[in-house]
Amino acid sequence: MGMTGTLPAEGFEAIADTIMYRWSAERDVWVSPSEVEQARLYLARVGVATLALPDGRYAIDGDRAGVCGVARLVFLGLRHLRATRRTASQD
Repeated sequence: MGMTGTLPAEGFEAIADTIMYRWSAERDVWVSPSEVEQARLYLARVGVATLALPDGRYAIDGDRAGVCGVARLVFLGLRHLRATRRTASQD
């Protein structure tokens, strides 16, 4: 049997909508350790390097250089993904 449509999203792309819904519905920006790791892997795939710091924050390389906490790191991943989705839908 042939496959039609697109393959299911994996990793951060698959959980991004759930995170955004939870953040908007619960008005809480809590993220799990696995969501943080998925965001870091996604950011690495799109060329944004992150480095875990001993105090639990993350150093970000590139255009958005700086230090941030876990919620801001995931938010950065969500912004990148949203921009990618918006660009793809305009094509």
